[in-house]
Amino acid sequence: MAAMVVLLLLGLLQLAVPGLAQIPPSGTVKIENSTYAGSGCPPGSNKILLVQDGQAVIVMFSKYRALTPGTPDDRRTNCQVAISLSFPTGFMFTLRNVTFRGYSQFGEGVNGSLAASCYSSEIEGTVGPLRNLPTQEEGDFTFTEESPSFIYPKCNSTSVVINIDSEASVVPPPPPGNNNQGLIGFYSLSFGLSWQSC
Repeated sequence: MAAMVVLLLLGLLQLAVPGLAQIPPSGTVKIENSTYAGSGCPPGSNKILLVQDGQAVIVMFSKYRALTPGTPDDRRTNCQVAISLSFPTGFMFTLRNVTFRGYSQFGEGVNGSLAASCYSSEIEGTVGPLRNLPTQEEGDFTFTEESPSFIYPKCNSTSVVINIDSEASVVPPPPPGNNNQGLIGFYSLSFGLSWQSC
């Protein structure tokens, strides 16, 4: 009985001392709504998951690809996602990193690149584009980029809209190699979140 009281007091102390409780209680971080648009995510082709009790948001794709030869629209594809995230008061978070997962196949002279940015229109100064990622290896790939900027909702906020812009593109070589084939696509984008109490 005494041990249970001690554990209960420690739990309450964690909630009461600022900076000590670093992760919101299980099940309290939720995706309330999401919208998406773009050539890389036509209706019904993506899924958004919240994992590890809000420590990561994963956007999964099934039709996100850019290819050449083809039209200019075939060579560049994009997706814009808006996620409404709710969480308990007393917590805030920062974008920790972004992981790109996908596949590529390049003919001679064909180049490909990936880009993504994550920001919130509700938080001043949080637009933080990630650098382009050239991909020259064929097959599946995974790249993790540390975030160059931070998203911190104001303390005592309980929701925020996270906007995610992403793009995949391929560039063919000049003639006579302009018909060489190239393909690049996304399986998923994963956004790691670091929480802290405030």
